[in-house]
Order: sequence, then C-alpha cells, then structure tokens
Amino acid sequence: MARLMFALVAERVSVDQFSNILDVHNVIEKLQVPEPPPEVLAKAREAKKPPGMPLRFALLLHWRRSNPSKPEGMVRQRVQLFSPDGAVLSSAEMDFHLRQWPYTRNLIWFNALPISGEGTYTFRVALKAGRQWRRAGETSYELSYQKSETGRKVRLQ
Repeated sequence: MARLMFALVAERVSVDQFSNILDVHNVIEKLQVPEPPPEVLAKAREAKKPPGMPLRFALLLHWRRSNPSKPEGMVRQRVQLFSPDGAVLSSAEMDFHLRQWPYTRNLIWFNALPISGEGTYTFRVALKAGRQWRRAGETSYELSYQKSETGRKVRLQ
C-alpha cells in the first residue's frame, strides 16, 4: 500500500516541466490574521460555517509505493481539515495510482482559509483499506489573531 512520505501546506508549489523538480515556496507553519469582527462571527454561526479569509494556498502530499519495484493500483485518499477544537472544517476524497511511477504528488488547492479561532489547524490524511480508513499522516499550522487598530477594516468572507 502507498506510503505518505510528507505533507505540507504552502503558498505556492510548482513542478518544472522538463526536470520534474518540485519547487515549494512559502511553507505555512504559522499565520497571524486579523480577528474577524463580531458581526462576521455572528453571521458565520448562523450559517454553521466558519468565516473564510481569502488566501490561495496548497496542501502537498508526496506518496511512494511500499515496494518501489512493484506497481500499485488505484488508491483512495481522504483529507480532512480539523479546527483547533476538533471540528471537521473541510473534507475531500480523491483517487490516484502508482502504476507507472514509484511516487506521485497530489496537490489540493484552497482559495480561502477557514477561521474558527486561534490554535492549531490540522490536515489529516487517510487511505482506504477495504472498508476502513487507515491514517497515513498529518500536517498542521498555527493560527493566531493579529491585534489591529480600532476601526481598521479587514475583508473576511
């Protein structure tokens, strides 16, 4: 079964089309964002959905075959983003295979950063093994509020 070699969150990720070299820019380990205004938080509570701050970023997952010389068929992965209090903010599943190459890189792009409070946000990655999900790994980032000047407007979705 495929092994997750690493997972990370970054602002930009690119792969050179000739050399296949991976470039990762601005790895996100800690973020300071403006605190959402009370009216935005109230609206989000009514919608039962955390507010989002416009921010384009990617989750990069690097997978390898368990046995490099043995091709592997279709693999199903699940990625979940957990808030500091343990709530699932986002969840997605996708299939990939390791038939032709001994490794693959999966990129999941986000256009907004969900904000449900200060603390550690964790991406948990799992593989489907039969009917069960098996934990493959995780990565996280810290979020804290930046103290802003009174009356300063901040755009949050």
